[in-house]
Amino acid sequence: MSPQKITRREFLRFSAATTVGVLAAACAPPGAAPAPEEEGAPAPAPKEKVVIEWWHGWGGMTGVNAMQAVADAFNEEHEDIQVNRLQVSQINEKYMTAIAGGTPPDVEIGNLQYAQYWARGVVHVLDDWIDASEIIDRDDIFSSSWQEASWQGKTYGVPTVESYLRFALCYNEDLVKEAGLDPDNPPLDWDEAFEWHKAITTFDEAGNIEILGFDPMDAMGGSGPGPPDPFFWPQSYGFKWWLPDEMKFNFDNELFVAALATIKRFYDHVGVEKMAGYRSSYGTWTQSPTASFPAGVQAMIINGYWTPGELVHSAPDKKFRYTWPPNSPERRGIKFQSTGGHFGNIPKGSKHPEEAFKFIEFTTTDKACDIIFSQTGWLGARKSYLEKVDPSKAPGLEFYLRSATEADEMNSSESCPIGGFVGQNWRNTVDAVNFGDKTPEEAARDLQEMCTEELRKQFPELV
Repeated sequence: MSPQKITRREFLRFSAATTVGVLAAACAPPGAAPAPEEEGAPAPAPKEKVVIEWWHGWGGMTGVNAMQAVADAFNEEHEDIQVNRLQVSQINEKYMTAIAGGTPPDVEIGNLQYAQYWARGVVHVLDDWIDASEIIDRDDIFSSSWQEASWQGKTYGVPTVESYLRFALCYNEDLVKEAGLDPDNPPLDWDEAFEWHKAITTFDEAGNIEILGFDPMDAMGGSGPGPPDPFFWPQSYGFKWWLPDEMKFNFDNELFVAALATIKRFYDHVGVEKMAGYRSSYGTWTQSPTASFPAGVQAMIINGYWTPGELVHSAPDKKFRYTWPPNSPERRGIKFQSTGGHFGNIPKGSKHPEEAFKFIEFTTTDKACDIIFSQTGWLGARKSYLEKVDPSKAPGLEFYLRSATEADEMNSSESCPIGGFVGQNWRNTVDAVNFGDKTPEEAARDLQEMCTEELRKQFPELV
Protein backbone atom coordinates (compact mmCIF):
# COMPACT_ATOMS: atom_id res chain seq x y z
CA MET A 1 0.00 0.00 0.00
CA SER A 2 1.66 3.16 -1.13
CA PRO A 3 0.75 5.37 1.87
CA GLN A 4 3.02 3.14 3.91
CA LYS A 5 6.14 4.27 2.05
CA ILE A 6 7.55 7.49 3.49
CA THR A 7 10.10 9.19 1.27
CA ARG A 8 10.12 12.87 2.18
CA ARG A 9 13.31 14.09 3.77
CA GLU A 10 12.05 17.06 5.73
CA PHE A 11 9.58 17.17 8.60
CA LEU A 12 6.32 19.00 7.86
CA ARG A 13 5.02 20.39 11.05
CA PHE A 14 1.41 21.39 11.19
CA SER A 15 0.20 22.79 14.52
CA ALA A 16 -3.46 22.32 15.32
CA ALA A 17 -5.09 25.69 15.83
CA THR A 18 -5.86 26.33 19.46
CA THR A 19 -8.68 28.52 20.49
CA VAL A 20 -8.06 31.02 23.27
CA GLY A 21 -11.19 31.49 25.31
CA VAL A 22 -12.24 35.08 25.91
CA LEU A 23 -13.83 35.76 29.26
CA ALA A 24 -16.96 37.82 28.77
CA ALA A 25 -17.46 40.52 31.41
CA ALA A 26 -20.81 40.49 33.13
CA CYS A 27 -22.67 43.74 32.65
CA ALA A 28 -25.07 45.13 35.25
CA PRO A 29 -28.28 46.82 34.11
CA PRO A 30 -27.93 50.58 33.51
CA GLY A 31 -27.84 52.48 36.75
CA ALA A 32 -27.61 49.38 38.88
CA ALA A 33 -24.93 49.10 41.52
CA PRO A 34 -22.37 46.41 40.94
CA ALA A 35 -22.97 43.24 42.91
CA PRO A 36 -20.73 43.04 45.96
CA GLU A 37 -17.95 40.46 45.84
CA GLU A 38 -18.47 37.51 48.11
CA GLU A 39 -15.70 37.31 50.62
CA GLY A 40 -13.74 34.08 50.71
CA ALA A 41 -14.90 32.91 47.27
CA PRO A 42 -12.20 33.81 44.74
CA ALA A 43 -12.91 33.12 41.06
CA PRO A 44 -11.73 29.62 40.11
CA ALA A 45 -8.51 29.51 38.10
CA PRO A 46 -9.01 28.39 34.51
CA LYS A 47 -8.11 24.74 33.95
CA GLU A 48 -4.70 24.36 32.37
CA LYS A 49 -4.84 23.10 28.80
CA VAL A 50 -2.86 19.95 28.01
CA VAL A 51 -1.19 19.79 24.60
CA ILE A 52 -0.23 16.31 23.41
CA GLU A 53 2.27 15.68 20.64
CA TRP A 54 1.21 13.12 18.01
CA TRP A 55 3.67 11.65 15.54
CA HIS A 56 2.65 9.71 12.45
CA GLY A 57 4.56 8.55 9.39
CA TRP A 58 1.93 8.86 6.67
CA GLY A 59 3.01 11.46 4.14
CA GLY A 60 1.55 12.82 0.93
CA MET A 61 -1.18 15.43 0.78
CA THR A 62 -4.05 12.97 1.16
CA GLY A 63 -2.69 11.28 4.25
CA VAL A 64 -1.49 14.49 5.91
CA ASN A 65 -4.80 16.28 5.34
CA ALA A 66 -6.78 13.38 6.74
CA MET A 67 -4.63 13.14 9.86
CA GLN A 68 -4.97 16.90 10.40
CA ALA A 69 -8.75 16.63 10.05
CA VAL A 70 -8.79 13.95 12.76
CA ALA A 71 -6.69 16.16 15.05
CA ASP A 72 -8.97 19.14 14.37
CA ALA A 73 -12.09 17.11 15.15
CA PHE A 74 -10.60 15.95 18.45
CA ASN A 75 -9.56 19.48 19.37
CA GLU A 76 -13.07 20.79 18.71
CA GLU A 77 -14.49 18.29 21.19
CA HIS A 78 -11.89 18.79 23.93
CA GLU A 79 -11.24 22.23 25.36
CA ASP A 80 -8.81 20.89 27.97
CA ILE A 81 -6.78 18.66 25.61
CA GLN A 82 -5.35 19.69 22.27
CA VAL A 83 -3.44 17.58 19.75
CA ASN A 84 -0.41 18.91 17.94
CA ARG A 85 0.22 16.70 14.89
CA LEU A 86 3.58 16.08 13.25
CA GLN A 87 4.35 14.01 10.15
CA VAL A 88 7.75 12.37 10.58
CA SER A 89 9.73 10.81 7.76
CA GLN A 90 11.89 7.79 8.61
CA ILE A 91 9.76 7.51 11.70
CA ASN A 92 10.89 4.04 12.73
CA GLU A 93 14.43 5.21 13.45
CA LYS A 94 13.50 8.65 14.79
CA TYR A 95 10.87 7.34 17.18
CA MET A 96 13.29 4.91 18.82
CA THR A 97 15.93 7.64 19.04
CA ALA A 98 13.45 10.03 20.68
CA ILE A 99 12.41 7.41 23.24
CA ALA A 100 16.03 6.60 24.06
CA GLY A 101 16.81 10.29 24.44
CA GLY A 102 13.86 10.93 26.74
CA THR A 103 12.10 13.25 24.28
CA PRO A 104 9.36 11.15 22.68
CA PRO A 105 5.97 12.43 21.54
CA ASP A 106 2.98 11.62 23.72
CA VAL A 107 1.42 9.28 21.19
CA GLU A 108 2.38 7.62 17.90
CA ILE A 109 0.14 6.04 15.23
CA GLY A 110 1.40 4.63 11.96
CA ASN A 111 4.33 3.27 9.96
CA LEU A 112 6.46 1.51 12.56
CA GLN A 113 8.01 -1.92 12.74
CA TYR A 114 5.81 -2.32 15.78
CA ALA A 115 6.98 -5.64 17.18
CA GLN A 116 10.47 -4.39 17.98
CA TYR A 117 8.91 -1.68 20.18
CA TRP A 118 6.69 -4.25 21.90
CA ALA A 119 9.61 -6.61 22.49
CA ARG A 120 11.95 -3.89 23.81
CA GLY A 121 9.31 -2.71 26.27
CA VAL A 122 9.77 0.96 25.34
CA VAL A 123 6.03 1.67 25.00
CA HIS A 124 3.33 1.42 27.64
CA VAL A 125 1.28 -1.71 28.22
CA LEU A 126 -2.30 -0.64 27.48
CA ASP A 127 -4.39 -3.51 28.89
CA ASP A 128 -5.70 -1.64 31.95
CA TRP A 129 -6.72 1.39 29.87
CA ILE A 130 -8.33 -0.76 27.19
CA ASP A 131 -10.28 -2.84 29.72
CA ALA A 132 -11.54 0.32 31.46
CA SER A 133 -12.45 2.10 28.22
CA GLU A 134 -16.07 2.89 27.41
CA ILE A 135 -15.15 3.47 23.76
CA ILE A 136 -12.86 0.57 22.84
CA ASP A 137 -14.48 -2.87 22.93
CA ARG A 138 -12.06 -5.76 22.47
CA ASP A 139 -14.81 -7.95 21.01
CA ASP A 140 -15.57 -5.32 18.37
CA ILE A 141 -12.06 -5.59 16.89
CA PHE A 142 -10.67 -8.59 14.98
CA SER A 143 -8.89 -10.98 17.33
CA SER A 144 -6.12 -11.27 14.74
CA SER A 145 -5.59 -7.50 15.00
CA TRP A 146 -5.15 -7.80 18.75
CA GLN A 147 -2.58 -10.55 18.17
CA GLU A 148 -0.53 -8.12 16.11
CA ALA A 149 -0.82 -5.51 18.88
CA SER A 150 0.49 -7.87 21.56
CA TRP A 151 3.72 -9.37 22.79
CA GLN A 152 3.96 -12.23 25.26
CA GLY A 153 0.43 -11.77 26.56
CA LYS A 154 0.47 -7.99 26.93
CA THR A 155 -1.19 -5.43 24.66
CA TYR A 156 0.97 -2.52 23.51
CA GLY A 157 -1.14 -1.02 20.73
CA VAL A 158 -4.72 -0.31 19.68
CA PRO A 159 -5.60 -1.15 16.04
CA THR A 160 -6.74 2.10 14.46
CA VAL A 161 -6.72 4.50 11.48
CA GLU A 162 -5.68 1.89 8.85
CA SER A 163 -6.01 -1.70 10.05
CA TYR A 164 -8.08 -3.79 7.66
CA LEU A 165 -7.66 -6.72 5.27
CA ARG A 166 -4.62 -7.28 3.09
CA PHE A 167 -5.25 -9.93 0.43
CA ALA A 168 -7.16 -10.46 -2.80
CA LEU A 169 -6.27 -11.53 -6.31
CA CYS A 170 -7.21 -8.47 -8.38
CA TYR A 171 -7.36 -8.87 -12.15
CA ASN A 172 -8.05 -6.81 -15.25
CA GLU A 173 -11.18 -8.24 -16.85
CA ASP A 174 -10.41 -7.08 -20.40
CA LEU A 175 -6.84 -8.43 -20.42
CA VAL A 176 -8.15 -11.79 -19.21
CA LYS A 177 -10.78 -11.92 -21.96
CA GLU A 178 -8.30 -10.86 -24.66
CA ALA A 179 -6.14 -13.84 -23.70
CA GLY A 180 -9.08 -16.19 -24.26
CA LEU A 181 -9.56 -16.88 -20.55
CA ASP A 182 -12.78 -16.91 -18.54
CA PRO A 183 -12.94 -14.08 -15.98
CA ASP A 184 -15.71 -15.93 -14.15
CA ASN A 185 -13.31 -18.79 -13.33
CA PRO A 186 -10.17 -17.26 -11.78
CA PRO A 187 -7.23 -19.45 -10.74
CA LEU A 188 -7.49 -21.23 -7.39
CA ASP A 189 -3.89 -22.43 -7.13
CA TRP A 190 -0.48 -21.38 -8.44
CA ASP A 191 -0.43 -23.92 -11.26
CA GLU A 192 -3.62 -22.39 -12.66
CA ALA A 193 -2.31 -18.85 -12.04
CA PHE A 194 0.83 -19.73 -13.99
CA GLU A 195 -1.28 -20.85 -16.96
CA TRP A 196 -3.03 -17.47 -16.88
CA HIS A 197 0.36 -15.77 -16.66
CA LYS A 198 1.59 -17.57 -19.79
CA ALA A 199 -1.62 -16.94 -21.74
CA ILE A 200 -1.74 -13.22 -20.92
CA THR A 201 1.94 -12.23 -21.18
CA THR A 202 2.98 -10.81 -24.55
CA PHE A 203 6.32 -9.57 -25.90
CA ASP A 204 7.38 -7.09 -28.58
CA GLU A 205 9.64 -7.99 -31.51
CA ALA A 206 12.75 -7.39 -29.38
CA GLY A 207 11.52 -9.79 -26.72
CA ASN A 208 10.62 -7.10 -24.20
CA ILE A 209 7.48 -7.48 -22.10
CA GLU A 210 4.45 -5.67 -23.48
CA ILE A 211 1.72 -7.13 -21.28
CA LEU A 212 2.63 -8.96 -18.07
CA GLY A 213 0.41 -11.63 -16.61
CA PHE A 214 1.57 -11.53 -12.99
CA ASP A 215 4.45 -10.22 -10.90
CA PRO A 216 4.61 -12.32 -7.71
CA MET A 217 6.53 -9.58 -5.90
CA ASP A 218 4.29 -6.63 -6.75
CA ALA A 219 2.32 -4.92 -3.95
CA MET A 220 1.30 -7.30 -1.13
CA GLY A 221 2.88 -10.24 -2.91
CA GLY A 222 6.27 -8.79 -2.05
CA SER A 223 5.38 -6.95 1.13
CA GLY A 224 5.85 -7.93 4.75
CA PRO A 225 6.68 -9.40 7.05
CA GLY A 226 5.08 -7.10 9.55
CA PRO A 227 3.21 -5.78 11.28
CA PRO A 228 2.04 -3.56 9.67
CA ASP A 229 1.85 -6.00 6.75
CA PRO A 230 1.56 -9.79 6.85
CA PHE A 231 3.86 -12.14 4.96
CA PHE A 232 1.82 -13.34 1.97
CA TRP A 233 3.68 -16.41 0.69
CA PRO A 234 3.82 -18.40 3.95
CA GLN A 235 0.07 -17.89 4.33
CA SER A 236 -0.55 -19.02 0.75
CA TYR A 237 1.53 -22.17 1.36
CA GLY A 238 0.05 -22.79 4.81
CA PHE A 239 2.96 -22.50 7.23
CA LYS A 240 4.16 -20.15 9.97
CA TRP A 241 7.48 -18.48 9.23
CA TRP A 242 7.86 -17.26 12.83
CA LEU A 243 7.15 -19.42 15.89
CA PRO A 244 6.66 -16.96 18.77
CA ASP A 245 6.28 -19.58 21.50
CA GLU A 246 9.68 -21.00 20.58
CA MET A 247 11.26 -17.71 19.43
CA LYS A 248 12.41 -19.44 16.26
CA PHE A 249 12.23 -18.90 12.51
CA ASN A 250 10.79 -21.52 10.19
CA PHE A 251 12.20 -20.83 6.72
CA ASP A 252 14.25 -23.98 6.22
CA ASN A 253 11.30 -26.14 5.22
CA GLU A 254 9.91 -27.67 2.03
CA LEU A 255 6.93 -25.32 1.86
CA PHE A 256 9.06 -22.18 1.81
CA VAL A 257 11.32 -23.83 -0.76
CA ALA A 258 8.23 -24.51 -2.89
CA ALA A 259 7.10 -20.88 -2.56
CA LEU A 260 10.50 -19.62 -3.74
CA ALA A 261 10.38 -22.02 -6.68
CA THR A 262 6.90 -20.78 -7.61
CA ILE A 263 8.03 -17.15 -7.64
CA LYS A 264 11.02 -18.08 -9.80
CA ARG A 265 8.73 -19.94 -12.21
CA PHE A 266 6.83 -16.74 -13.01
CA TYR A 267 10.05 -14.79 -13.48
CA ASP A 268 11.67 -17.48 -15.61
CA HIS A 269 8.83 -17.37 -18.11
CA VAL A 270 9.50 -13.72 -18.95
CA GLY A 271 13.21 -13.64 -18.09
CA VAL A 272 14.50 -12.05 -14.91
CA GLU A 273 16.44 -9.39 -16.83
CA LYS A 274 13.37 -8.62 -18.93
CA MET A 275 11.36 -8.24 -15.74
CA ALA A 276 13.94 -5.79 -14.42
CA GLY A 277 13.68 -3.79 -17.65
CA TYR A 278 9.89 -3.83 -17.42
CA ARG A 279 10.07 -2.53 -13.84
CA SER A 280 12.34 0.31 -14.93
CA SER A 281 9.42 1.54 -17.06
CA TYR A 282 6.48 0.80 -14.77
CA GLY A 283 6.03 1.23 -11.05
CA THR A 284 4.32 -1.11 -8.62
CA TRP A 285 1.18 -1.06 -6.42
CA THR A 286 -2.06 0.60 -7.56
CA GLN A 287 -2.08 4.25 -6.51
CA SER A 288 -0.26 5.80 -9.46
CA PRO A 289 -1.75 5.78 -13.00
CA THR A 290 1.74 4.98 -14.31
CA ALA A 291 2.11 1.81 -12.23
CA SER A 292 1.85 -1.34 -14.33
CA PHE A 293 -1.49 -2.62 -13.02
CA PRO A 294 -3.46 0.66 -13.26
CA ALA A 295 -1.78 1.40 -16.60
CA GLY A 296 -3.29 -1.77 -18.07
CA VAL A 297 0.00 -3.55 -18.86
CA GLN A 298 -0.27 -6.08 -16.01
CA ALA A 299 -3.25 -8.36 -15.58
CA MET A 300 -3.03 -9.69 -12.00
CA ILE A 301 -1.85 -8.39 -8.64
CA ILE A 302 -2.12 -9.38 -4.97
CA ASN A 303 -3.24 -6.35 -2.98
CA GLY A 304 -5.31 -5.10 -0.07
CA TYR A 305 -8.70 -3.51 0.53
CA TRP A 306 -7.49 -0.03 -0.49
CA THR A 307 -7.06 -1.19 -4.10
CA PRO A 308 -10.63 -0.54 -5.35
CA GLY A 309 -10.60 3.02 -4.00
CA GLU A 310 -7.20 3.74 -5.53
CA LEU A 311 -8.16 2.32 -8.92
CA VAL A 312 -11.23 4.56 -9.08
CA HIS A 313 -8.73 7.40 -9.43
CA SER A 314 -5.72 5.74 -11.08
CA ALA A 315 -7.61 3.63 -13.67
CA PRO A 316 -11.19 4.91 -13.93
CA ASP A 317 -11.66 3.55 -17.47
CA LYS A 318 -10.83 -0.09 -16.67
CA LYS A 319 -12.78 -3.03 -15.27
CA PHE A 320 -11.37 -5.08 -12.42
CA ARG A 321 -12.46 -8.17 -10.53
CA TYR A 322 -11.52 -9.36 -7.02
CA THR A 323 -11.32 -12.87 -5.64
CA TRP A 324 -9.49 -15.12 -3.20
CA PRO A 325 -5.72 -15.37 -3.67
CA PRO A 326 -4.34 -18.61 -5.11
CA ASN A 327 -2.90 -21.30 -2.84
CA SER A 328 -0.36 -24.02 -3.24
CA PRO A 329 -1.90 -26.91 -5.21
CA GLU A 330 -2.25 -28.91 -1.97
CA ARG A 331 -4.39 -26.11 -0.49
CA ARG A 332 -6.45 -25.45 -3.61
CA GLY A 333 -9.74 -23.71 -2.83
CA ILE A 334 -8.94 -22.68 0.75
CA LYS A 335 -10.11 -19.12 1.36
CA PHE A 336 -7.51 -17.29 3.39
CA GLN A 337 -7.42 -13.67 4.48
CA SER A 338 -5.29 -11.59 6.82
CA THR A 339 -5.54 -8.47 8.88
CA GLY A 340 -2.70 -5.98 9.03
CA GLY A 341 -2.24 -2.34 9.75
CA HIS A 342 -1.30 0.22 12.31
CA PHE A 343 -1.56 0.80 16.04
CA GLY A 344 -1.92 3.68 18.43
CA ASN A 345 0.80 3.39 21.05
CA ILE A 346 2.16 5.47 23.92
CA PRO A 347 5.92 5.64 24.44
CA LYS A 348 7.50 5.47 27.84
CA GLY A 349 8.50 9.03 28.61
CA SER A 350 5.21 10.44 27.31
CA LYS A 351 4.37 13.51 29.38
CA HIS A 352 0.63 13.00 29.10
CA PRO A 353 -0.11 9.27 28.71
CA GLU A 354 -3.71 9.39 29.96
CA GLU A 355 -4.61 12.21 27.60
CA ALA A 356 -2.78 10.39 24.81
CA PHE A 357 -4.96 7.33 25.36
CA LYS A 358 -8.07 9.52 25.10
CA PHE A 359 -6.86 10.57 21.67
CA ILE A 360 -6.26 6.94 20.66
CA GLU A 361 -9.82 6.19 21.76
CA PHE A 362 -11.11 9.03 19.60
CA THR A 363 -9.35 7.69 16.49
CA THR A 364 -11.46 4.53 16.74
CA THR A 365 -14.82 6.36 16.91
CA ASP A 366 -17.30 6.59 14.05
CA LYS A 367 -16.53 10.29 13.69
CA ALA A 368 -12.82 9.74 13.15
CA CYS A 369 -13.40 6.67 10.97
CA ASP A 370 -15.77 8.66 8.75
CA ILE A 371 -13.15 11.38 8.28
CA ILE A 372 -10.43 8.88 7.42
CA PHE A 373 -12.55 6.77 5.07
CA SER A 374 -14.00 9.76 3.22
CA GLN A 375 -10.61 11.37 2.66
CA THR A 376 -8.33 8.36 2.12
CA GLY A 377 -10.48 5.24 1.73
CA TRP A 378 -8.66 3.64 4.69
CA LEU A 379 -10.52 1.44 7.15
CA GLY A 380 -9.81 0.41 10.72
CA ALA A 381 -10.53 -2.84 12.52
CA ARG A 382 -13.82 -2.05 14.29
CA LYS A 383 -16.36 -4.60 13.07
CA SER A 384 -19.41 -2.52 14.01
CA TYR A 385 -18.15 0.36 11.87
CA LEU A 386 -17.22 -1.89 8.96
CA GLU A 387 -20.78 -3.24 8.89
CA LYS A 388 -21.98 0.28 8.01
CA VAL A 389 -19.46 0.99 5.24
CA ASP A 390 -20.99 1.66 1.82
CA PRO A 391 -18.76 -0.07 -0.77
CA SER A 392 -20.55 1.40 -3.80
CA LYS A 393 -18.05 4.23 -4.32
CA ALA A 394 -15.22 1.75 -4.72
CA PRO A 395 -16.32 -1.20 -6.91
CA GLY A 396 -14.61 -4.29 -5.54
CA LEU A 397 -14.49 -3.21 -1.90
CA GLU A 398 -17.52 -5.40 -1.32
CA PHE A 399 -15.34 -8.50 -1.81
CA TYR A 400 -13.05 -7.51 1.04
CA LEU A 401 -15.99 -6.76 3.33
CA ARG A 402 -17.49 -10.19 2.59
CA SER A 403 -14.15 -11.94 2.96
CA ALA A 404 -13.97 -10.90 6.61
CA THR A 405 -16.78 -13.36 7.42
CA GLU A 406 -16.38 -15.89 4.61
CA ALA A 407 -12.67 -16.71 5.01
CA ASP A 408 -11.73 -20.24 6.03
CA GLU A 409 -8.60 -18.82 7.63
CA MET A 410 -8.23 -15.35 9.17
CA ASN A 411 -4.55 -14.76 9.72
CA SER A 412 -2.49 -11.89 11.07
CA SER A 413 0.91 -10.28 10.84
CA GLU A 414 3.28 -12.22 13.06
CA SER A 415 4.90 -10.03 15.73
CA CYS A 416 8.56 -10.77 15.08
CA PRO A 417 10.91 -8.29 16.81
CA ILE A 418 13.26 -8.14 13.80
CA GLY A 419 10.57 -7.98 11.12
CA GLY A 420 12.32 -5.14 9.28
CA PHE A 421 15.52 -7.16 8.96
CA VAL A 422 13.58 -10.23 7.82
CA GLY A 423 11.67 -8.20 5.24
CA GLN A 424 14.77 -6.77 3.61
CA ASN A 425 16.55 -10.11 3.50
CA TRP A 426 13.48 -11.95 2.28
CA ARG A 427 13.48 -9.75 -0.81
CA ASN A 428 17.22 -10.30 -1.24
CA THR A 429 16.57 -14.02 -0.96
CA VAL A 430 14.03 -13.91 -3.79
CA ASP A 431 16.49 -12.00 -5.98
CA ALA A 432 19.23 -14.55 -5.30
CA VAL A 433 16.92 -17.37 -6.42
CA ASN A 434 15.50 -15.54 -9.42
CA PHE A 435 18.95 -14.60 -10.74
CA GLY A 436 20.26 -18.13 -10.20
CA ASP A 437 22.77 -17.27 -7.49
CA LYS A 438 21.21 -19.80 -5.10
CA THR A 439 18.85 -22.73 -5.32
CA PRO A 440 15.57 -22.37 -3.41
CA GLU A 441 16.90 -24.90 -0.88
CA GLU A 442 20.12 -22.96 -0.34
CA ALA A 443 18.28 -19.66 -0.08
CA ALA A 444 15.82 -21.00 2.50
CA ARG A 445 18.62 -22.41 4.64
CA ASP A 446 20.66 -19.20 4.43
CA LEU A 447 17.68 -17.00 5.35
CA GLN A 448 16.99 -19.22 8.36
CA GLU A 449 20.59 -18.91 9.58
CA MET A 450 20.83 -15.19 8.84
CA CYS A 451 17.66 -14.30 10.73
CA THR A 452 18.51 -16.54 13.67
CA GLU A 453 21.89 -14.88 14.03
CA GLU A 454 20.39 -11.38 13.82
CA LEU A 455 17.79 -12.23 16.46
CA ARG A 456 20.57 -13.52 18.72
CA LYS A 457 22.50 -10.30 18.20
CA GLN A 458 19.60 -7.90 18.80
CA PHE A 459 17.68 -9.89 21.42
CA PRO A 460 20.06 -12.37 23.07
CA GLU A 461 17.63 -12.83 25.95
CA LEU A 462 15.03 -14.30 23.58
CA VAL A 463 17.16 -16.99 21.98
